[in-house]
Amino acid sequence: REWKQSGPAVEEREKKITWGKDGAKMVLIPAGSFMMGSDAGGSDEKPVHRVELDEFYMDSREVTNGQYGVFMEQTGHRKPRYWNDTKYNQTNQPVVGVDWNDAVAYAKWAGKRLPTEAEWEYAARGGLAGKRYPWGDEGATAEKANYGRNVGKPAVVGSYPANGYGLYDMAGNVWEWCQDW
Repeated sequence: REWKQSGPAVEEREKKITWGKDGAKMVLIPAGSFMMGSDAGGSDEKPVHRVELDEFYMDSREVTNGQYGVFMEQTGHRKPRYWNDTKYNQTNQPVVGVDWNDAVAYAKWAGKRLPTEAEWEYAARGGLAGKRYPWGDEGATAEKANYGRNVGKPAVVGSYPANGYGLYDMAGNVWEWCQDW
């Protein structure tokens, strides 16, 4: 996903926009605070702490192979690891096999940036405070997320219900890069 924080004054901002460079549909994530992390998670998720964020825009869906292909054509950037594998390279699947530098290059080309980890976690929760998943605390099911190889390949972008902010596929499907650790 790619993100952009600057833009029109707060009162003038649209809730949903289409970003010109890559055609991504973007959603305005409201400013707010949340408890970040998990005491039940790994050492990198502890301790749980309060984080305050300004509003920011975020792509409503993962970057597709189609979008990434345009980026490669216009910049000459190298192909991702699985670009020629039919299990991973369908136009409407999320791009996979990119490293952090590739993700940063795409974001820069598009005139955006990667989210911070705090922004990503806040947006993924979709406005639900203290819940484990974008839909609540109930465990993942095949109807809610692509996980544990239940599909066997990355699902088409936007295959699962949107969270409370209108963001799709925020749990499962593919890993996503953040600006920081």
